[in-house]
Amino acid sequence: MAADFRGRQSLTYQAKNVFGDAAKNMSNQNAHIGMDVERLFKNSIKSKTHVIETLKEHFEIEGDFATAYSTGTDAGKSDVILKFADGKTLSANIKAFKAGFNQITRAKIPAFCSRFGIENLTSMFEDAAVRVASKSGRFILETDENRVLEVLSPLAKRILQVSIAGLEHPELLVLYDRTANLMILYDLADLLENLDYQITFSKRGIIKFGQFFTIQRKGGNGVHSIHIPKTSLDHPGNGLQVKMNVRKFVNENEPLIKYKA
Repeated sequence: MAADFRGRQSLTYQAKNVFGDAAKNMSNQNAHIGMDVERLFKNSIKSKTHVIETLKEHFEIEGDFATAYSTGTDAGKSDVILKFADGKTLSANIKAFKAGFNQITRAKIPAFCSRFGIENLTSMFEDAAVRVASKSGRFILETDENRVLEVLSPLAKRILQVSIAGLEHPELLVLYDRTANLMILYDLADLLENLDYQITFSKRGIIKFGQFFTIQRKGGNGVHSIHIPKTSLDHPGNGLQVKMNVRKFVNENEPLIKYKA
């Protein structure tokens, strides 16, 4: 009996290790992809004279292109900076994609609500996250939709601006199509100015901003959180994330310029 119990314990421990390692590997893989794409953009744009000339004309830069460098992890939404001889710079926020949605930002629910002054929605979002985690209903209930609209509609533009541009306000959004090996460059200020900020709800109660952005439960198993129940607010999956349907956006919005990397 004791041996059988120890055997079950061993299997449980092995399963936790397997899932923990898988989650950790996925997290590391995503981080490596991000760093690799930043490096690819930094190195590839140096030889793309037509791209540099397009950027200089669009942003009214007179100096010659000098260099491009990665910013590291402390520069928020600015991943790579292009520097010109006249002292002007262009910062780029870079996202790699294949298909569907990409995470733009994530936060714990109290932090997200505090950031935008919507603490009155904290408990509603917490209930929504746990409801999705337990597969017991929609993210935002139909009975809560009007409340969400009333609170978030005046803040929609700010929420997306902070999520995409942060406090750094980079001039460029660079979307890297991993399938086509294509760098797609947008003027980020123009993009944010012309987005559709109307809020609607999907059938699953996910909050939609126009056609390309959503707010929803973060999800995921959590590398160090296998011992925490998925329905606990301590589980990192029960945060909020802003996501972007990058493929749909790229297909429907003309970029400033694009090039094969």
